[in-house]
Amino acid sequence: MKANRLVLLAVAGVATLSLSGCSESGGNAAEVGDDVVSTSDVSFLTRMQCDALDSAAKDPAQAAQVQTTSTRLVRAQMVNALVQSTLNAQLADKEGADYDRATYRQVMDQFEPAVQAAPAEDQDRFRDLVGQFYQGQLEIFALAQRELSGQGVQEPTDAQMEATVGALQDQYRKSVTVKINPVYGPDASGVAGVTDPSLSVPVSSFAKQASSSSPAPEFVATLPANLRCG
Repeated sequence: MKANRLVLLAVAGVATLSLSGCSESGGNAAEVGDDVVSTSDVSFLTRMQCDALDSAAKDPAQAAQVQTTSTRLVRAQMVNALVQSTLNAQLADKEGADYDRATYRQVMDQFEPAVQAAPAEDQDRFRDLVGQFYQGQLEIFALAQRELSGQGVQEPTDAQMEATVGALQDQYRKSVTVKINPVYGPDASGVAGVTDPSLSVPVSSFAKQASSSSPAPEFVATLPANLRCG
């Protein structure tokens, strides 16, 4: 995995703190049906990801692969990852889905070096949160296999699996009310990091880059150290 990839792998849809200095408010980053994504978990995973990027940027063997990213966008990715993890768990529970434990163990073993690189007091929490995400992904994968098997597809291609997983997730999400804390800049569909959470309208080029969901790399590089990762 490249150093600039999410520690949670590539999360579909991959809220955010505005670069102008908004701060997180309240204990809930998101409400997913009856479940809650806490701001504490968002901040924790953001710190884990930024620490990993900062460490990779200092490693000559990895530095060339690191793309400096604003803290704002990393928070957005973490919120969306945790929302999707919650949706996956809900859908798996509803459909009675199981998961391949051997594959889960293999994936977690591959992830363990990242866990061991974290401070000792953070390792159990880090492992648990990422483990929940991977388990949910594997459960939805099993649901997709079940659905394709019911259609007579016994050996689906990667493209068929990807399409079926996406369809299952999209269909279930439409049945659940997802509310993202406005400070994370959600859009109407409940995806964080898409809109500017500030009340002002960006006018200057700096303000427009600050509120962008994909600011230019050269702009991100000029940000203070506490507003960027890597």
